[in-house]
Amino acid sequence: MGFRFLNEYNSVVEEILDRYPVLRKRGNGRDRSIELLREEYGKELSDADDRSYVLVALALTLCRKTELTQPIRDEALQAVGRLREQVPNRNKDFDKLIAYLSKDRIGPEAVYRSRKTYDPQWRIGDTFIHAFSQPAAEKAGLSGWYVIFRKVGEYLDREDHHMQLVYVTLCPPGSIPKTDEELRSLGYLRMMLHDHGWDYLVQLYFKSRKDEEKWQLQKIGCFPDAGSPADATVEDPLVSMPFFGALHRNTDELAYENQVCSLYKLRGIGRGL
Repeated sequence: MGFRFLNEYNSVVEEILDRYPVLRKRGNGRDRSIELLREEYGKELSDADDRSYVLVALALTLCRKTELTQPIRDEALQAVGRLREQVPNRNKDFDKLIAYLSKDRIGPEAVYRSRKTYDPQWRIGDTFIHAFSQPAAEKAGLSGWYVIFRKVGEYLDREDHHMQLVYVTLCPPGSIPKTDEELRSLGYLRMMLHDHGWDYLVQLYFKSRKDEEKWQLQKIGCFPDAGSPADATVEDPLVSMPFFGALHRNTDELAYENQVCSLYKLRGIGRGL
């Protein structure tokens, strides 16, 4: 679009540009989506420094499909005037921005196809294993072992992706757990030190059923009462550790195997309550 220079001063512009299509693809109309964005960014709208960036972003996101409205255009042009006074030496950029927000961008509500993101339908407590297969396991002393993922929560991210929140456990050969107690006794892989405790939560994201299959996970049961780490801090799911499957289409190498081995050597295992 050519106006990314605004993000040098306030990241809210890019956030709104990314957020509006998500709201539309949920089935919201233009007016409702703008209303939701005004609610979501109400704090910024009430801030003298942030307000202009929000108003410009609302106009820019409508310009993408020529569905700008006159009231939003008017607000944006006034906001550009204020920003020009605040941001030095960008007159040419602001001239281009004003030209872009022309009346030619005003139009009827555009069509956005509804989009459904893949939901693996994991329940709380669902537990999956994977046998290590990469050289990193031998170097970490985990050759022949299993990594275990147990779901403990979930959330929708800003793009409506279903993020699975799991605890990670390591299991030696011949010790695959069959009960909550057996799983708890194996402990939990630590992710990072935080506020005098440890973060244990991990995010898993599957783009599709085919993508989930590439993770090579085998379900072994559902253990909702396997407990939690005794030394866990208060964790924020939104900033929990992301794990990844195959990073390239032409490989079966699973990134999370290397992540687990590295974390095991660095952090070790914590015990449960």
